[in-house]
Amino acid sequence: MAAVVKDGVPDDLYVDPPAGVTQPRWGALYLGKVTKIDTKLQAALVDLGGGLTGFLPAKHVRLAGADESETRSGIAELLKGGQMVLVQVKSEGRTGSANENEKMPRLTMKVYISGQFLSYTPAAKQVTISHKIENEEILALTARLKGAGGWIVRSPIEKASGEEIEAEAKHLQDEWQGILDAQEKRGEKPGLLKDGPDAVARALTDYGAAAFEHIYAGDKKILGLITDWCAEHMPALATSKRLRLFKPEQGAQKLFDTHDVYGALDALKENVVPLDGGASLVIEPTTALTIIDVNQGSAASHAAANLEAAPAIARQCRLRNLSGVILADFINTDTKDERNRLLEALEAAVGRDEANTQVHGFTRLGIVEVTRRRRTASLAENLAK
Repeated sequence: MAAVVKDGVPDDLYVDPPAGVTQPRWGALYLGKVTKIDTKLQAALVDLGGGLTGFLPAKHVRLAGADESETRSGIAELLKGGQMVLVQVKSEGRTGSANENEKMPRLTMKVYISGQFLSYTPAAKQVTISHKIENEEILALTARLKGAGGWIVRSPIEKASGEEIEAEAKHLQDEWQGILDAQEKRGEKPGLLKDGPDAVARALTDYGAAAFEHIYAGDKKILGLITDWCAEHMPALATSKRLRLFKPEQGAQKLFDTHDVYGALDALKENVVPLDGGASLVIEPTTALTIIDVNQGSAASHAAANLEAAPAIARQCRLRNLSGVILADFINTDTKDERNRLLEALEAAVGRDEANTQVHGFTRLGIVEVTRRRRTASLAENLAK
């Protein structure tokens, strides 16, 4: 587990499944074999090796040499039984779901290799730059990225030098070549080509390791893993004083005793979240979506309660790793200007979320609709395993 602490308070959590739980990890690359074509669901079932199966929708099939602008045909015209495919885990399966298809990880053939500042998309041709990047020198440099394939330029790149950017671009291309070599060696045997990032690697990549004032490891084993990751992705950090082994100030104190991370975990098991201003959130997950109700409580006004609730909702989505459709029922807003301020506050709060959280506005019933992309299992799912 990795915790991101901001202003002395846990602001984000990254959790891996408990030891002994075997499931395809988000971001992992597999050589798979198509075992079934389902024309009703417009998807294929893919054997990933080791008794694991994935679900590949037709919209995520990419054939070699195909133009992405071309109209797609049905799954039966795209893939055939027994065909070998290189796939990536787009989202982890919902192991507790009653729907057998939802238990399987979602796969895609639109693969990418992600680094600190860049993501390399071998099958694409364009350079896509985050709208958050304003540095003109960085924009000019990344627009000239070369090599076969395309690139996604991530916002942490603004803290990188030109040499670091060029080094990472070469590293990602070399890594992709290594995956192709591993694929060739496997022949017709399905199996893992490259595992997905663990909790620590996801935190360092999502936020950009350079963004952290300090990175603490709970023990020497974890410190070694972080140092190895830094040596590969950000060599200067591997020997920096910002990377430290946690040393307890008293007795058997553990790293997560500081900043009350364990207390935050216990609080996340509850549905009611009290806010400092007197309002509260009530979070109710259902099979299809998550409902978040804002209660005014002792807050000075409904407007104050709503504006305090907006960043709190974004934080709870990150901490609990909620995904899918999220309906936020704020206290009745009286004017259009008030609704606009509320939406602006919520959009700003979710703006840096790497899970691609989108605010879709008010429904006709006055409820704010939000969607958050699923990558890994939610905190509740992991705690239930």
